[in-house]
Amino acid sequence: MNLVECLELSKKYSHCPRCGNDRIGGGEGSLIIEDMTFKRGCKCGWKVHVESKEVKDVGRT
Repeated sequence: MNLVECLELSKKYSHCPRCGNDRIGGGEGSLIIEDMTFKRGCKCGWKVHVESKEVKDVGRT
């Protein structure tokens, strides 16, 4: 997942659409960004999981 995509998703899901919570960590919510996934969760139980369709450049051999 590229930086621009991460920033767009972070902005879109910064506040929980169910309860409005904007915090992560300490039991408030979670944010996990990996190679091809973006996961955001909230203490109220709301979760979103986005899969990236980006093709990575693996370089030259």
